[in-house]
Amino acid sequence: MVNVWKVSTLVLAGALVVVVGRGAVQESAACDADLPTAEQITRLKLARGFAFLERAEQEVEQATAARPRERANALAQIAKAKASIELALGPVAEPEPRPLPKPQPVPRPLPRKSTETPATQAAGTTVPANVVNPFLVSTRKIR
Repeated sequence: MVNVWKVSTLVLAGALVVVVGRGAVQESAACDADLPTAEQITRLKLARGFAFLERAEQEVEQATAARPRERANALAQIAKAKASIELALGPVAEPEPRPLPKPQPVPRPLPRKSTETPATQAAGTTVPANVVNPFLVSTRKIR
Protein backbone atom coordinates (compact mmCIF):
# COMPACT_ATOMS: atom_id res chain seq x y z
CA MET A 1 0.00 0.00 0.00
CA VAL A 2 1.20 3.52 -0.90
CA ASN A 3 1.18 6.24 1.67
CA VAL A 4 -0.81 9.34 0.76
CA TRP A 5 1.84 11.75 1.98
CA LYS A 6 4.43 10.26 -0.40
CA VAL A 7 2.12 10.68 -3.37
CA SER A 8 1.21 14.28 -2.44
CA THR A 9 4.91 15.17 -2.03
CA LEU A 10 5.69 13.81 -5.51
CA VAL A 11 2.73 15.69 -7.06
CA LEU A 12 3.74 18.99 -5.42
CA ALA A 13 7.39 18.54 -6.45
CA GLY A 14 6.29 17.93 -10.04
CA ALA A 15 4.08 21.03 -10.01
CA LEU A 16 7.01 23.09 -8.74
CA VAL A 17 9.22 21.81 -11.54
CA VAL A 18 6.59 22.74 -14.14
CA VAL A 19 6.08 26.26 -12.73
CA VAL A 20 9.80 27.05 -12.47
CA GLY A 21 10.53 25.47 -15.86
CA ARG A 22 8.03 27.68 -17.67
CA GLY A 23 9.54 30.90 -16.20
CA ALA A 24 6.57 31.76 -14.03
CA VAL A 25 8.93 32.60 -11.16
CA GLN A 26 10.55 36.00 -11.64
CA GLU A 27 13.46 37.50 -9.85
CA SER A 28 12.52 40.23 -7.42
CA ALA A 29 14.27 42.64 -5.13
CA ALA A 30 13.28 43.43 -1.58
CA CYS A 31 13.64 47.18 -2.11
CA ASP A 32 13.66 49.24 -5.29
CA ALA A 33 15.21 52.30 -3.60
CA ASP A 34 18.77 53.34 -4.32
CA LEU A 35 21.37 52.46 -1.75
CA PRO A 36 22.82 55.39 0.19
CA THR A 37 26.23 56.61 -0.83
CA ALA A 38 29.24 56.63 1.46
CA GLU A 39 28.86 60.39 1.90
CA GLN A 40 25.22 60.02 2.97
CA ILE A 41 26.14 57.29 5.46
CA THR A 42 28.92 59.46 6.88
CA ARG A 43 26.61 62.47 7.24
CA LEU A 44 24.04 60.27 9.00
CA LYS A 45 26.65 58.99 11.46
CA LEU A 46 27.87 62.53 12.12
CA ALA A 47 24.30 63.67 12.78
CA ARG A 48 23.81 60.78 15.24
CA GLY A 49 27.06 61.72 16.97
CA PHE A 50 25.90 65.33 17.23
CA ALA A 51 22.62 64.20 18.81
CA PHE A 52 24.60 62.06 21.27
CA LEU A 53 26.73 65.07 22.23
CA GLU A 54 23.61 67.17 22.83
CA ARG A 55 22.24 64.50 25.16
CA ALA A 56 25.61 64.27 26.93
CA GLU A 57 25.67 68.03 27.36
CA GLN A 58 22.22 67.96 28.96
CA GLU A 59 23.30 65.17 31.30
CA VAL A 60 26.45 67.02 32.38
CA GLU A 61 24.47 70.23 32.96
CA GLN A 62 22.08 68.31 35.20
CA ALA A 63 24.93 66.79 37.21
CA THR A 64 25.05 69.57 39.80
CA ALA A 65 26.86 67.44 42.40
CA ALA A 66 29.96 67.13 40.17
CA ARG A 67 33.03 69.25 40.83
CA PRO A 68 32.61 72.61 39.09
CA ARG A 69 36.01 72.61 37.40
CA GLU A 70 35.65 69.12 35.91
CA ARG A 71 32.06 69.83 34.93
CA ALA A 72 33.11 73.05 33.14
CA ASN A 73 35.96 71.19 31.44
CA ALA A 74 33.56 68.47 30.22
CA LEU A 75 31.12 71.07 28.88
CA ALA A 76 33.98 72.84 27.08
CA GLN A 77 35.12 69.59 25.47
CA ILE A 78 31.57 68.76 24.40
CA ALA A 79 31.18 72.24 22.88
CA LYS A 80 34.46 71.76 21.02
CA ALA A 81 33.35 68.38 19.64
CA LYS A 82 29.97 69.80 18.62
CA ALA A 83 31.69 72.65 16.77
CA SER A 84 33.87 70.17 14.88
CA ILE A 85 30.87 68.09 13.88
CA GLU A 86 28.94 71.18 12.79
CA LEU A 87 31.88 72.14 10.63
CA ALA A 88 31.96 68.65 9.10
CA LEU A 89 28.20 68.71 8.50
CA GLY A 90 28.38 72.11 6.80
CA PRO A 91 27.54 72.41 3.13
CA VAL A 92 30.02 70.71 0.88
CA ALA A 93 30.62 73.31 -1.77
CA GLU A 94 33.71 73.52 -3.84
CA PRO A 95 35.37 76.88 -3.53
CA GLU A 96 35.23 78.95 -6.65
CA PRO A 97 38.62 79.42 -8.22
CA ARG A 98 40.02 82.85 -7.63
CA PRO A 99 40.48 84.79 -10.84
CA LEU A 100 44.05 85.38 -11.78
CA PRO A 101 45.12 89.01 -11.62
CA LYS A 102 45.49 90.74 -14.93
CA PRO A 103 49.11 91.21 -15.87
CA GLN A 104 50.26 94.77 -15.42
CA PRO A 105 51.90 96.34 -18.45
CA VAL A 106 55.62 96.70 -18.08
CA PRO A 107 56.51 100.39 -17.97
CA ARG A 108 58.84 101.40 -20.73
CA PRO A 109 62.02 103.08 -19.61
CA LEU A 110 62.16 106.75 -20.43
CA PRO A 111 64.72 107.65 -23.04
CA ARG A 112 67.80 109.15 -21.50
CA LYS A 113 68.77 112.58 -22.59
CA SER A 114 71.99 112.19 -24.35
CA THR A 115 74.67 114.80 -24.05
CA GLU A 116 76.40 113.35 -27.04
CA THR A 117 76.09 114.35 -30.64
CA PRO A 118 75.30 111.82 -33.32
CA ALA A 119 78.87 111.99 -34.58
CA THR A 120 80.33 111.13 -31.20
CA GLN A 121 77.80 108.42 -30.65
CA ALA A 122 78.90 106.75 -33.85
CA ALA A 123 82.55 107.06 -32.89
CA GLY A 124 81.90 105.56 -29.49
CA THR A 125 83.55 108.39 -27.54
CA THR A 126 81.93 110.52 -24.91
CA VAL A 127 82.09 114.21 -25.67
CA PRO A 128 79.90 117.00 -24.32
CA ALA A 129 77.10 118.11 -26.64
CA ASN A 130 78.33 121.70 -26.88
CA VAL A 131 81.43 120.57 -28.76
CA VAL A 132 80.80 120.25 -32.47
CA ASN A 133 84.13 118.76 -33.40
CA PRO A 134 86.13 116.94 -30.73
CA PHE A 135 89.38 117.81 -32.47
CA LEU A 136 88.72 121.54 -32.12
CA VAL A 137 88.51 121.54 -28.36
CA SER A 138 90.95 123.92 -26.80
CA THR A 139 92.87 122.78 -23.79
CA ARG A 140 93.75 126.19 -22.42
CA LYS A 141 91.41 128.18 -20.32
CA ILE A 142 90.10 131.47 -21.54
CA ARG A 143 89.93 134.30 -19.08
